[in-house]
Amino acid sequence: MWDRNPVRTSLVHMLPTVADRHGLPLPPLLTKAGLPPEEAFTGDVVARAQICTLLAHLAQQAGDPTIGLDLGAMGDPALLGMTGRALFAGRTLRECLAALARQMPSLQGGVALWVDERDGVARWGQCMADSDRGHARVLNEGVAAFMAKAVRAIAGMEPEHLGVSLPHRAQAPIRVYEDKLASRLSFGTGDGVALTFDAAWLDRPNLLMAVAPPETDAGRPDLAHRVAGDAVWRDDGALLGAVLRLVEGAALSGALGLADTARSLGISPRSLQRRLAGLGTSFETCVDEWRHRQARRYLMDAELPVGSIGRALGYSHPAHFVRAFRRWEGHTPLSFRRAARAGGGAGSQR
Repeated sequence: MWDRNPVRTSLVHMLPTVADRHGLPLPPLLTKAGLPPEEAFTGDVVARAQICTLLAHLAQQAGDPTIGLDLGAMGDPALLGMTGRALFAGRTLRECLAALARQMPSLQGGVALWVDERDGVARWGQCMADSDRGHARVLNEGVAAFMAKAVRAIAGMEPEHLGVSLPHRAQAPIRVYEDKLASRLSFGTGDGVALTFDAAWLDRPNLLMAVAPPETDAGRPDLAHRVAGDAVWRDDGALLGAVLRLVEGAALSGALGLADTARSLGISPRSLQRRLAGLGTSFETCVDEWRHRQARRYLMDAELPVGSIGRALGYSHPAHFVRAFRRWEGHTPLSFRRAARAGGGAGSQR
């Protein structure tokens, strides 16, 4: 089975470090996968089969069948572009996983992601189209390690709260997998990687999102003030900053809305609009201005497709983004990009 689906090489940005730890020179490994020996893993698009071949040779040469778990544990979300940012941008674990699915096309194609809930158990899964289990084994193990670490960090789970299912048979003693993944394990089930946990975790707050209300003199959030709502956000500047942070995360998941934003801040939608009106703005204006600023910034990156930019800004279809950009700038995103590049980036200044 030939997996021709596109993937950015930044998916395995940690590979040079891991190869170096094992004393393996990169050029011979890259050549065996049909990749240029000078590949820098910064985002070139290749066939996913090439990445799987590269990882299989890495595991073989290193003599470590579980090296994919090491790769995943070393993954840096910041080096995965919009997809990495999206994973940690939601207000809850549910929103984080939805944002990941929405932005995944920016990193690789031919991937199905889902979340099922049944009898109080949630199951997150990822399946790669046209993929052979054996050929994709190292990549699947990397995905499992990266996602297990991310989900535990977002929700604050202890290791025993998370189960990991891999589609292939174990290639090393089970204790090796248990030590590296620190999770319950099953092998040879399903067509892709899956994580299982109590469904209640899905709607727990994202512990990594910095939008908490101001702290009290005691140095921790005052729950009485949190319940009081509007009184918590006494400083208008802090409130506006929190709104903008929430807007960015919600846009990545495609869940932009006044009601959800207000609920995350612990105040009513009416109170939030009233406070923003006092600053001479509104929630809708905040969203529109934020989208405009971000669109101009994203368009300066010639590698970002317009469709990916539209998704990152929370638009359901590229045409909606193009229409909004015409309203802001008087011409299309591609015209803006060409003009900005011709002017040496001057078009990004406003």
